[in-house]
Amino acid sequence: MLLIETMAATFLVFYRFKTMSPEETKKANEQWKDIKKSLPQGIELIGEYNHAWGTEYNGFLLFEAESSDDFMDWWSKFKDGIRWYVDHTHTITARRK
Repeated sequence: MLLIETMAATFLVFYRFKTMSPEETKKANEQWKDIKKSLPQGIELIGEYNHAWGTEYNGFLLFEAESSDDFMDWWSKFKDGIRWYVDHTHTITARRK
């Protein structure tokens, strides 16, 4: 019997927010809730961390995707949508067997 292992891509995404007014913060929080509810099939948000002590970032996200290509296609649209309140991101990609 041949066992085929599925490989998943994991993405560690550090983020830094722009300075926002209370109204902008509320809008960003609402948008983030909507984004989490509408993740495409095959992409899962595994962890959401509000602090990244020892770095210049406000926090980080941990995603897992069935396909790196699917994630990258989604990521470019996602990043365009959050660009108004996220100043900078840094992504580390790994592949899990």
